[in-house]
Amino acid sequence: MRRTWYLAGREPLPTGAVLRRDLILHSDGRRQFRRGTPLEELLSQASVPEGLRIPIAVPDAGEIEQHEASLRIARAVAGTGTRFDAPHQGQVTIRAGQFGLVRVDEQGLQRLVRTGAALVATVLDGRVAEEGEVIAIAKAPSLFVRVERLERALAVLAGRSVVHVAPFRRRRVALLAGARVRPAALEVAGRALGQKLARFGARLEEIERLDADDTSVIAQRIAHWVAGGIELVLTAGSIMLDPDDPFLRAVRRLRAERTVHGAPVDPGTMFWVAYRDTVPIFGLASCEMYGRTSVFDLIVPFALADERIDRPLMARLAHGGLLVDTQAARVPPRWRRELETESE
Repeated sequence: MRRTWYLAGREPLPTGAVLRRDLILHSDGRRQFRRGTPLEELLSQASVPEGLRIPIAVPDAGEIEQHEASLRIARAVAGTGTRFDAPHQGQVTIRAGQFGLVRVDEQGLQRLVRTGAALVATVLDGRVAEEGEVIAIAKAPSLFVRVERLERALAVLAGRSVVHVAPFRRRRVALLAGARVRPAALEVAGRALGQKLARFGARLEEIERLDADDTSVIAQRIAHWVAGGIELVLTAGSIMLDPDDPFLRAVRRLRAERTVHGAPVDPGTMFWVAYRDTVPIFGLASCEMYGRTSVFDLIVPFALADERIDRPLMARLAHGGLLVDTQAARVPPRWRRELETESE
């Protein structure tokens, strides 16, 4: 890129030249033109005094203009379930193309940004986004970019996107409560959990309370629900720290795979997850059941989007696991008012 000046009306128009600074033309009603504006566009739209020195940048061979470079970056980082706007002031805005869970490849993002050839910022991994919400931006760091350098930078992604949106697919949910949960408490929990699930288009189809914590009955009920098409099972009343807990024994009897035993999240450290075939089973402690923001709010979008919940995922979510500080950043703006009300 060559930085120079253009004398309006007194020399040939340089190919590909753009403004390298903002320009205000008082001779044209104080019109402002932003840096990056093509010189040809400026001259065609404004009354420019002859001889005015205009600060411009001219591309060298093998360079492309910032807008085109930013578009190439956006195409490389934006995956399924996304769309992006036309470049504006050198930047491309990436939006959710559907209601769903935003997944961010943090390692890929870091590798790309470390090249110095791309500026990409995203929302948090695990953010719930409504269609049309901004979830990332992509921008080239200079007015002109060498194609060779940009291609080397994008090659670190190895063809994998950095950000995509997974739709919420699971809809049918059931809640099984043990004898420790009082009937009145279960009614409150069912209402609170049902309201939260409804945000994602899911419904709490079955709610059942056991009079006695019988391992065989728990296992039979979960197996029956899964066979009948329930896609997420919630359990309440287990004690994760008790190795003889009937719910945990039922998980073993079902030969379900336990993938999470305690969460690096507060509230919600005594949370567990198991899988009966492909159906997740949540072990909820009392703090997750009655409407308070907890690990349930953090994890249920992953389950409903059919994302596997295991220790690697929980390890990633440990950074930001203090939900009183972070959960508001993971939900759409219109949901945040409810969180503010809850914290008052």
